[in-house]
Amino acid sequence: MRVIIVAGVVALLSHAVSAANLHDLALKTVAPTTGVTQQQCGVMAPVTLYLPTSHEQQVLNNLSRWHKHPLARFVNCFSVQRYRPEQLHCERAGTRQRANCGWHSSNEDLSSTRSILFVAAEHGLASSYPNQITLPTDASLSLLAHELGHWLGLADEYAMAPELAENFCSGRYDHASANVVVTDRLQMSSAELQQLWHQLPWHFAVDDWRQLAKAVNEDKWQLGSLANMVGLHAIATCDAVEGKYAWRPVADMTPMQYYDINQWPPLYLELIARPQ
Repeated sequence: MRVIIVAGVVALLSHAVSAANLHDLALKTVAPTTGVTQQQCGVMAPVTLYLPTSHEQQVLNNLSRWHKHPLARFVNCFSVQRYRPEQLHCERAGTRQRANCGWHSSNEDLSSTRSILFVAAEHGLASSYPNQITLPTDASLSLLAHELGHWLGLADEYAMAPELAENFCSGRYDHASANVVVTDRLQMSSAELQQLWHQLPWHFAVDDWRQLAKAVNEDKWQLGSLANMVGLHAIATCDAVEGKYAWRPVADMTPMQYYDINQWPPLYLELIARPQ
């Protein structure tokens, strides 16, 4: 059973339709809400939401508010599919014990299209891969947004687990990060700093390369910007890798550091919207 929905329409499913009537809705295409055109949903393949039958209504009730979230403009088209918990097998993976799940049957392939799999919290912490996000059924919209942030080109701003940091901080990752850059030193010459400035994903928001550092002498600069400036602000992303230093554009904590911070910097929304 599959239902096509767009941002804001989950509210219709959760408030106007009971779980027993979802079969009827599976045969209908629901029109998008104001500001989201039908073409957007048609051109972009919908993200499949896999909901366990035991917690389907709980998840839909929570998602009914997604259309108000700042990231809804970037991820606004979904399909919904139900499953029985016994169809799934899960194990915990990595240092952080994140949920890693797959189907007992080979009929479903979670890796072929982008999907969000909701599972019982006992299976482990949320995880994000290029085509699959796994979330507990009681996940907040803030946690959902953090994980979707990875799909939109944003990296974690907290200390990554060693097995992830080793690749990311050495430049071995699938796509460029819009919000984090990594350097292998804390001081640079004027020429090196100007080169870094030109390479920043947020170069357009930094008026002068000297905003990125403090002068040590005539041709040596200590990386780090003033708190009230867009520039380079140290974060813990690469703490597990010796000799690698991670930086984000803003001083204030963001949802990519702590997911329950609900304020998304306007600069981050602009970075997401810009082609990488």
